[in-house]
Amino acid sequence: MTDINFSPTFKHVAWVDNRDRVAASGQNGFNVRFDSIQKDLENLSTVVRQIDAGLKAVGQRPTVKRLLSLPPAFAPVQSRTPWVLQSNGVAVRTSANDTDLGGVLAVAPPDGVQLLTLRATGTNAGNGSLQVTLFRSSLTVTGPPEPIAQVQCSGGPFGDPQPIQPDKARVDMSRFSYFVGASLVDATPGGAVFITSVQLSYNVD
Repeated sequence: MTDINFSPTFKHVAWVDNRDRVAASGQNGFNVRFDSIQKDLENLSTVVRQIDAGLKAVGQRPTVKRLLSLPPAFAPVQSRTPWVLQSNGVAVRTSANDTDLGGVLAVAPPDGVQLLTLRATGTNAGNGSLQVTLFRSSLTVTGPPEPIAQVQCSGGPFGDPQPIQPDKARVDMSRFSYFVGASLVDATPGGAVFITSVQLSYNVD
C-alpha cells in the first residue's frame, strides 16, 4: 500500500477590524477562502476512503493453499485381504496372488478448511479395479459413509488429483469423521500393484 498523506491548502489570514471590508471577490474575499476550504474537504474525503480501504484490507485473511500428504498405512477391514505397509512406506499386496484387497486410512484435515482435491500415487499394472476414495461419516447418524472424491487407479502409474464435490468440501469435524478407503477387486495374479501416498489439497481461508 502507498503512503496516505493529506496536506491542507487553506491558510487563514485574519481580518482586521475597521480595515478589511467584507467582500466576495478578491484575494481576501469569501469566494477564494471557501473555495480553498471546499478543495481541502474533498481531498480529505479521498484520504478517508483510502484509510477505510486500508483498514478493511488489514482485516482480510488471504486464502492459502495447503497440502496434506499421508503414508498409505491402511488399516484392515472385515472380510477383505489387508494391504501391507512395507518398510519404505509403500502399501502392497501381501502376495502377488491376492486379488481382493481393502483397507481404510483415517485422516484429520484442519477443521473449517475447504478441501480441493484427492490424489493417490502408485502403480496398478494389472487389470484389477483399484479405487482410492475419500469418505466422510456422520458422527450422529447411522448409515453408510458419503464418498466425496474418488481416484480410479488403473493402466499403470497413477497420480492425477481428483476434485472434491463442492457441496461436501468444507471440513466440519463437529459433524463428520473423514477417512480414505483403498479397494482392489477382480485383480489377476501377478503384476505390480502398490500405493505410495495419499494427498489432500485444501484452502485455508
